[in-house]
Amino acid sequence: MLNKSRDITLLSLFSAQKLLYPFHSDLSCFGEPDKQRSRLQRILSDDQTQICIAIHQEEVVGYVTLLPPEPEERWSSLSYVRVMGALEVASIYRRRHIACAILQRLFHDAKDIEKQIVLAFAYYWHWDLNHSELGVYEYKRMLKRLLISAGMEEVYTDEPDVHAHSANFSMARIGRNLSTEHMQRFFYTLNPRIW
Repeated sequence: MLNKSRDITLLSLFSAQKLLYPFHSDLSCFGEPDKQRSRLQRILSDDQTQICIAIHQEEVVGYVTLLPPEPEERWSSLSYVRVMGALEVASIYRRRHIACAILQRLFHDAKDIEKQIVLAFAYYWHWDLNHSELGVYEYKRMLKRLLISAGMEEVYTDEPDVHAHSANFSMARIGRNLSTEHMQRFFYTLNPRIW
């Protein structure tokens, strides 16, 4: 899969593990690289957190986070829901299928992933449109294809931030061993208006 990047190493980190590698200087969509690295190290203190990183020449060149919902989020009462947080690949490493590999490794290594729902929100104001050379709707199509390739599907919510712009969307990966009752509770929580 990484035929253009054979020297990329993927590594999953779980709670209480240390993030030993510095961040590449191009990882700046969500803040300065050093601040992002510190933030990720802090969130690893949560026992339900997982981070998958791509490493090249002793630097993190891409990462994705898997987190429990924030306490104020409506799905925080559903113990089987996780939220996919930031996903970023340094701009000079893009178009090498690194993001796809990171997501596949994240889900492969995640504990009890087939008994969980992973929820992802895509907001256009987080996208690196400048480096991508894509318009907002082209970027949306690209991101959807990426998430679908990792086993996610589009889900519909009445969440105000999703409806704030027509490019925003939400997706979920629904574990194969999830009960019907858990799925129904999740979809009701996601959008009670349609039930």
